[in-house]
Amino acid sequence: MKKLLLLMAVAFMFAACNKCKECTFEYGGTTDQWTTYDTNGNIDTHGDQIREVCSDNFESKKDFKDYIEAIEDDGADCRSDFWN
Repeated sequence: MKKLLLLMAVAFMFAACNKCKECTFEYGGTTDQWTTYDTNGNIDTHGDQIREVCSDNFESKKDFKDYIEAIEDDGADCRSDFWN
């Protein structure tokens, strides 16, 4: 019984793979980052902005894949968030 549950859990884990992608965007050779400004006009950056795009937000897998391809053509770098 335990082996069956483990097998089902592993199968579900791989079936859920690639449902979401994490995308970073690059503009003019610089990756889009979180930026803060203080009252003195100082600017500080805090790492890359990562936008998550999930297939659940689309009507079909084809729409999801087409959208990912389109934003990658515009300079986005999208990766699976399976290991996060």
